[in-house]
Amino acid sequence: MKEIELAKIIEQMVPQLYLLDHPIRPNWGTLLDLIINGREFYYITYNTGRKGGPIRDLFEFIEENSRCFCELDLNSGELERKCVEREIATKWLEIKTSISQREWGKILDHIGKMQNRTYENLPIVKNIIIDPEATGYLDFSEASEMKLIDVMGGSNYVYFIADKEFRIADYKEVSWNEISDKPDYSSVPNFLRPFTSVMKAGQVGIALTRTGDVIVYNEEPFNHDQMIISIRKGDITVYQGNMVKNLFRDVLKAAYNVACNLFDICWDISYRRHGALIVLVLDDDYEKHIVNRESILGHSEAMGIRKHLAAAIERISLLNRGQIAGRNTFLELSSVDGAVILEPQTGQVKAFGSIIETAASVRGISGARTTAAESAVSYENMQPIKISSDGDITLYRNITDLDTGEEITLKYKFY
Repeated sequence: MKEIELAKIIEQMVPQLYLLDHPIRPNWGTLLDLIINGREFYYITYNTGRKGGPIRDLFEFIEENSRCFCELDLNSGELERKCVEREIATKWLEIKTSISQREWGKILDHIGKMQNRTYENLPIVKNIIIDPEATGYLDFSEASEMKLIDVMGGSNYVYFIADKEFRIADYKEVSWNEISDKPDYSSVPNFLRPFTSVMKAGQVGIALTRTGDVIVYNEEPFNHDQMIISIRKGDITVYQGNMVKNLFRDVLKAAYNVACNLFDICWDISYRRHGALIVLVLDDDYEKHIVNRESILGHSEAMGIRKHLAAAIERISLLNRGQIAGRNTFLELSSVDGAVILEPQTGQVKAFGSIIETAASVRGISGARTTAAESAVSYENMQPIKISSDGDITLYRNITDLDTGEEITLKYKFY
């Protein structure tokens, strides 16, 4: 594996990093350098992004093991990538929990087997909370019990307790009165709220969804429930919740609470696997770039359901810390073809189902949503968040190299 290939794997795994071809002096963001097998690579991250906290330990692990990673020769670039991703992911899980890297390797092996199994031609779904203090008695892959285990622990409120060797220790149900509101911003999708509500300090949640996605999450002091890693379409992403939240905060030209609430709700949209385009508009001149102006609430051309329900939709607000007024309404509107247009300082919906005028500079790009997002980026008064039907989230930011005047569009893409 070449050093540049490892550098790209790191960019793909760590959401707050964007790999540069060469060091620059940007008018936004912070440069972060990593030494990979003796070569220096530069990434641009958000304004206060550094190597501090737990992520520093991961970066040090990568730098210390970069020579071994680069010398890996499995006669397959894809196998080498997956091997490196797994080593980085299990190390991050060790850093963020009380469970060792070796034990996490075994747990991910079990989860991988579950991903490949079906029950009556349907994918296996699992909700598991690992309690390092528990003592289990039965392996999840026990062949004689598999037909029973595969159908259990997969509904919205039922889950298994497992020990750190990933053996079944208990089988529980969350009652309605145990489910609490989110106290703050979270990177854990809202459908896992029953399980985050009953998790205790030191425990780790694992969700295997019907679409084959894997989410590993825990409760963090001051940050509450946060994702640690996700595995989607075979790709692993590692998360430090506050860093990705701060990426949203710094990339988006919006009020702090609005940006952080978008960080929160984008996970719900992502795991619905429907796709969405959210566009923040920085002034009222944005209307000239909307093809169907009847989609704009309160516009003189507004008609039909938009005209009659404008007052109800305008009650949606992303302005309050960790509390999104009209959250489920917003999720529904985001599934309508076209863009949801947001006012960045109040977090109110200004339009939905809007068609963004295609900019001349982006003609020929594949995909309607990508074309619309990149067109919005080219207009100085629009800032998009693109969520694909595969679940990946892309944030865009235009920056300038102060030394050369070069314009660069950063694309932070993650699952």
